[in-house]
Amino acid sequence: MLREERLKIILEFVNSNGFCSNEDISKALGIPFSTLRRDLNDLQSEYKLKRVHGGAQSLKEKSILEESIVSKLESNIDAKIIIAKKALNCIKSGETIFLDAGSSTYQLAKLIKPELKIRVYTNSIINAQVLANNGVNDVYILPGKFKPTTNAICGVETISAIKKYYFDVAFIGVNAIDHDFNFYTTDDDEAEVKKIVIENSQFSFGLADKSKMKSKSFIKFSDKKQIALINEEV
Repeated sequence: MLREERLKIILEFVNSNGFCSNEDISKALGIPFSTLRRDLNDLQSEYKLKRVHGGAQSLKEKSILEESIVSKLESNIDAKIIIAKKALNCIKSGETIFLDAGSSTYQLAKLIKPELKIRVYTNSIINAQVLANNGVNDVYILPGKFKPTTNAICGVETISAIKKYYFDVAFIGVNAIDHDFNFYTTDDDEAEVKKIVIENSQFSFGLADKSKMKSKSFIKFSDKKQIALINEEV
């Protein structure tokens, strides 16, 4: 395949998907990694796409990359409060729930009071602190590696701990949701945590305001068959 033709089909593939990992591009188009890296660098130098960790991002289609937790906590607050109130109605007294790291789950943590008499497992130090400030005593922080950007605890130790438990309801942080209602996050370790939590929960809800809709991020962790969406409109 000629170089110009190869660059054209790579760009079309990335633009049609919004975000693509290097592995996805290589497998779909049959391009060796060494060649692909050079081609992606060339396309970026021509301002036709953006290279990101592990892949490439379209400049023509919305794609969600990781923001800091501080930035997330300050954005779309009204929508996230509405989402949190809806999520609270999904919890019954006496249940065991999982509260994922995230800005929408943070708003949910602020609404949970001792009177609800639930047990909460979380991989977020901020969420645990909010619950403690509310007087909720039955709170468990999962072990693992701390990720400052998202305030999430994840990794091998986290997954090992989650496998020991079964949750009545899980509330999952989401970075992006595409047109087919596939759910995405930006980090491999966090994706694995979310997958195991969903497998070990009776009901799972993804909390995402509408700014996350019709977009993609680095890695898919679930779809509409496994998890229900709660946003400010649904």
